[in-house]
Amino acid sequence: MPEFNDVFNDIGEQDLPVLHLQMGSPDAFKVLLFQYYPEILSFAVMCLEDQLVARTVTLEVFFLLWERHADFDREKAIKAFLYLAVRNKCLHHLPAAGSRADLPPVTPAPSLPREMLRDIFDYTDRSNFFAC
Repeated sequence: MPEFNDVFNDIGEQDLPVLHLQMGSPDAFKVLLFQYYPEILSFAVMCLEDQLVARTVTLEVFFLLWERHADFDREKAIKAFLYLAVRNKCLHHLPAAGSRADLPPVTPAPSLPREMLRDIFDYTDRSNFFAC
């Protein structure tokens, strides 16, 4: 069995939030969401050209990341997952991009603490990522 120092040296400092996420830390999830949300949201807006649908899709993907948190052991894998999942969800929403009526509400992961969900929704609702 590898020693902690061997694992630490192998994963690198940038993957520490990922290690904590893999172990189920909601705080690590929040750190990664705050780190990647603007970038992933911009990608979704570029694909959909609709900010409201892009925000919904982006949050859905982040909550999917939380549900599958144990599957990821590297930050590169998380970033690749986020881009691929957003792309796939955007492709699903492209035909209906003109109609927001059929856009389902974002369902947060039930295992995240309420206080954290409040912080996440405040961050995504109040932050104007598209201001010039």
